[in-house]
Parts: sequence; structure tokens; C-alpha cells
Amino acid sequence: MTKEHLFCPSERSVGGTVRSSIMQHIMQNGSFMVPEIATATGFSLTTVAKYVSEMLAAGQIVETDRICLHAKGRRTVRYGVRPEACPCFMGVDMRAFELNIGLVDFVGQPVRIERHMDFRLENTRDTLDEGCRRIQRFVATLDGIAPERIAGININVPGRVNSRTGTSATTFNFEETVDTPLTDILSERLGMRVFIENDTKAMAYGAYMSGLNRQYDNLLYINIGWGLGLGIVIDGKLCHGKDGYSGEFGHIHMYNNNILCHCGKTGCIETEVSGRAIQRKLIERIHSGKASLLAPKVRSGETVTTADIIEAVEREDPLCIELVMQAGSELGHHIAGLINLFNPEVIVIGGGITAARKYIMPSLLKELRGKMHTIQGEELNRVQMQVYDLDNEEEFREFAKGAQRPLKVYGTDRYVAYDPQKRIGVMISKLGASQAISVGAYAFALSQLDAQKQ
Repeated sequence: MTKEHLFCPSERSVGGTVRSSIMQHIMQNGSFMVPEIATATGFSLTTVAKYVSEMLAAGQIVETDRICLHAKGRRTVRYGVRPEACPCFMGVDMRAFELNIGLVDFVGQPVRIERHMDFRLENTRDTLDEGCRRIQRFVATLDGIAPERIAGININVPGRVNSRTGTSATTFNFEETVDTPLTDILSERLGMRVFIENDTKAMAYGAYMSGLNRQYDNLLYINIGWGLGLGIVIDGKLCHGKDGYSGEFGHIHMYNNNILCHCGKTGCIETEVSGRAIQRKLIERIHSGKASLLAPKVRSGETVTTADIIEAVEREDPLCIELVMQAGSELGHHIAGLINLFNPEVIVIGGGITAARKYIMPSLLKELRGKMHTIQGEELNRVQMQVYDLDNEEEFREFAKGAQRPLKVYGTDRYVAYDPQKRIGVMISKLGASQAISVGAYAFALSQLDAQKQ
């Protein structure tokens, strides 16, 4: 199956819709049955079966199993694909101190992953050139996979990204290329189709699609790494906003600290809650005489990275632990506002700083579970719902159980399940670098399949 056949221009026919739904279902679930596609598309079993037969005859899909769903009657066929006969997808994740490049097959299994810990993301032409060189070297050294099998590359970058137009208003937005989409520049340089997405949105999508979508439709993803971002999933859909700039949570003005943010404003949340903020405070405290394992590095003028801070925390450096706990408390304060604004079912926290979960989560949860007082002195919960730590097995069970009870429908003998408890779960993301890459690649592929249905 060629990438041209799979990702052809938008096809508005019944066949195009059915075929797109089939391939999307395979990518997300590994296989499908005719009734599942009929339910997803709204077409009859006969119509779906017709196009399934055509794809089977063309070798685009294969039978993988025959399942007996009923005691009597013929077995239902389950279909899938041979991943080696399908396109692959590349994902590239650019971070402040790290570059991840990966190739995944059609059903999302990593084929090859590379992590470049010596990469430094700077908004310069040299960094763009270096990133392209490393991607080209990755493709050139693939074993047994021709470049023609790669359907496209999805590159995650920080900042304001419009994935629909392929433009970046923050990263790699240079004067001479301001009127040219970044995707066009990269496609020409790399010789294949390129798509871009904001890094936090890709992480939010990944957290949702990695299994949370089976339980929750409303999710907020907080990305606390070198910066601070927010990914929003509402009613099962990733929120981009008009220009793709939704979720710039870190650049809300909340502090009168006169600290200049890299966005050009002062007092942004990111100036107090981010890896960059922790680094700044660490350097200031060391220069004022505070002891730290990182003091020699700071005094020698070397760059202190997120990984350095996490390593110091793991070695129980008191100053780094204090700063991480302070960031957790401040983050909890701002998440409380997001909960009131969006009313999500679950909050997922990801990014490099979460490696210090032992210290950041207790202070964050303490803030969310804190109390406030009315003018009359009445004590109220900071968040008007029960807050659960979903990484704690006992709390997770309580969260899942809730307070469900049967409720009789007035005037009938029928009962419905009713759960009056208002609750929210908070958890650390389990999405690692390889999964993040896979999700980036899948975001591209699924968006192309969706485009064929429109």
C-alpha cells in the first residue's frame, strides 16, 4: 500500500469515507470488523462490506481472525493490515535540551528511536539547519526502509503554531520567511511532506489517545518543562482555537515581579512556574550564598539544564527540592483556576519537571485541596470538588468508584445510575519520549484521514 494511495486528496465519496474510517480504526485499534465501521460511518453493513471486499481484493487489508460472536451462525471476520506493506510515519520532538526522532509503523509500533541529548533548541537559522541535518541523517541510515515508504513527518515545536496553515509565529519565524509556511520550508529541505504541531498539544493528544480516551472526554494537559503550556481536550476533541494558539497558559500575566518573559512581557506565569524559572531562582540563590550541588556549575558559567536540576533533586539537594516544591505549589494555585474555568474530568501533568514527582505533586495537591474563607469567615474548599491523586492506587479506586447509586425515574419502574459526587483526578503523564514521537506521527496520519472525510 503506497502513501499516495492512503493519503490521497480529499475524497468526498461514500467509498472514501468508508476507506478512511477503516484505516483510522486500524491505526487506533489494530484491526476492525464490518459492524464497527458501519456504526462509525452510519452506512449499512452491505455498503461497508462492499468496500471491504474491494480493499481485500486489492491487498490493502487482510483477514486476521474469525470470531464466533453467537452460539449459532457464521463467524465474524476481523481484518487488519500487514504493517510492512503500509506507510511509516516519522515524528520529531524538539525540546529545549533534547531532540527526539522516531519512526513508527502503521499500527503505531516504534521501528527506531533516536534521542539527541546534545541538541539545544534556539530560535536561530543554525538550529533549524542542525535539526534538518539530523533528520536527514536519520532517514539515510534507516535499515531496509526506503524514504518513499515514509508518508510524512510531524514535527513538534514549542510556541504559537497553526498546524492547519503550517505556520509558526514563535519558533523559526524569520524575517525572510515570514510569509512562507514553515512546513513548506521544511518539506523542501527534507524532500518529504512535513507537518508541525505545538509540543504541548501533541502531548495532550498523546495522553488522551494512549488510553484516557476510553474513560474521559474532558482533559487538561499541563506541560511543565523548560516552559509552561496547556493542552485542552473538550468533548473528545483537541482544542486549537481560531489560529491554533489556544493553551498559552504560561503567558497569562499573573505576577507583578517585573521579570521579563521570553515572550516579551513581564509577570507571566512562566516566569515563576517553569524549568526556566527554577533555573533563574537557583542561580540567584547560589550567587547570594546558598549551598547547592549545582553551585560549581553555576559559578563556572555553565548552562544548568532541566536534567541537571532533576539529578540534583534525586541526590536530595535541599535548594533544588525547595524550588521544585515552590513551583508545585504555584502550579496548583493556577490549576485551581483552570478547573473552575474548564471543569475537566482529569488533569494530566507532563514535561521534564515531573521527573521530580516526589516533591512537586504533594505541594501541588496541597494547594488544590486547600481552604479559602469568605468575608464572614466561612471556610470553603479551594476547588469545589473532591481532588484525587490518580497515581495513588487507593485514591484511583475511590475516584473510579465514586458515589454511584440507583435512582428511580419518576412515574416509572425504571432505575438509572446516578453519581452525585463532584470529583477530579490529577495524574502524572506516563507518556515517554518514544510514545510522544509516535503520537506526533499519528497526529499527522489521523489528520490526513480526517481530511479525506470532509
